[in-house]
Amino acid sequence: MSAEPKTVPTALESPPVDNRSNFGARGWSIVGVQGVLIWLAAGIQVHGLNIIVPTLAEYYGLDSTTLLYWATPASLGGVIAGWAVAKTCELWGAKINIIVCLAASAIAFGLLGTWGTIPAFVGLFFMVNFFGSGFGYVGGINLIANWFPRKKNLALGWMTMGQTMSTALFVPMLAAFFAIFGVQNGFWAVSAILGALVIVVALFVKNLPEEAGATPDNIPMTAEQIKASREAAETYKSPFSTLQLLKMKDVWLIGLGSGGIFIVLVAVLSQLVPRMMALGYSQDQAITNMAIAAFIGVPGAYAWGWLGQRMSSRMGLMLYSAWWLVAVVANLYATNTFMLWFSLVMIGLSFGGATNLTTAIVADKFPRGTFVKAFGIIQPMQGLVRITSYAILAWGLTHLGGYTGAYTMLAGIALVNVVLFWLVDPKPVEEPAGFAEAELAAH
Repeated sequence: MSAEPKTVPTALESPPVDNRSNFGARGWSIVGVQGVLIWLAAGIQVHGLNIIVPTLAEYYGLDSTTLLYWATPASLGGVIAGWAVAKTCELWGAKINIIVCLAASAIAFGLLGTWGTIPAFVGLFFMVNFFGSGFGYVGGINLIANWFPRKKNLALGWMTMGQTMSTALFVPMLAAFFAIFGVQNGFWAVSAILGALVIVVALFVKNLPEEAGATPDNIPMTAEQIKASREAAETYKSPFSTLQLLKMKDVWLIGLGSGGIFIVLVAVLSQLVPRMMALGYSQDQAITNMAIAAFIGVPGAYAWGWLGQRMSSRMGLMLYSAWWLVAVVANLYATNTFMLWFSLVMIGLSFGGATNLTTAIVADKFPRGTFVKAFGIIQPMQGLVRITSYAILAWGLTHLGGYTGAYTMLAGIALVNVVLFWLVDPKPVEEPAGFAEAELAAH
């Protein structure tokens, strides 16, 4: 078979885009559960390090710099999960993977506070990243693609509000657990929440909306159409092998462009407090400003989803990349209060857009049946590019004259991202015929 993607018939593009979030009760329950899943995944993998590292260092007499250094290679667990968990989702479905990854994350995160050595931290944090990505960014995202093949932008917009809120709320929650329960039990308190979600997912989540008596995107279907759609989705096998997908230029354009977006986002967010301190703000004020920016970003998560639904994910990503370019330049020249807050508002509104749009474009290009296989290739590509952000930032700060040179380089990367997504062919590859025919009949 040729490596070039087979596109859907023109007729499948005829139904008008519906920008309403009319997901139905079961659809909203999936959005809500995934919002909580990604809130926890972002918290245990990224945001929690703000307090986990200094707490473990003080409690066990470890060097905080060494812990932070080893957190970077341990984070490769999330990159590996992008491929490994996607393969198991392809074989057994998203639900069982979410349950297993939640349970394993609960154990690994609880033990982080119990085994106080550097090797134990590296091994356990690797597991936290592997299984956290497994339930939050692979299995959970696969559910969204299954339930909302045409409205994934809107669903992801609402869902990524949870990820945005994690920036502001997970660290205070973990700090409160440490204060109330002590360090070791504080870690297990988070594990208890992960364990509770195992029960929620087991009882209330279905791999496909048809299994719950609902329909994809909550579009009206007859009982016969629902049955045909379910059978088509359950029996569908992607016609593309991993090698064939790797030969598609759009896979590489999306993977590299998505990784480039996260280079800019991670580099800016990781230095937002030090950057403001370099401008003369106290640490407390800088942290407060960052929290305010995070809360501003909550409605921004939905806004990027709405734009992606209205414009297409590809066009949304081009606009999003250009938005980051302007935000970085504005922060570069934030020599007064107005320019600082202009840049902070732009940055805050960008928090949720990255996960939303970079996932939605994969679901656009590789609908429903092929999504998990393509995502299992593109997500690790994205992760490998993303983890270079700290090295790129450090090189720019060291060799390009501090923040001026580093942020100029980030603006250049944002411009490259615009070009990469402009080169992507927006036409989707073939999807399960049963769903497509049922949707056309419904319209």
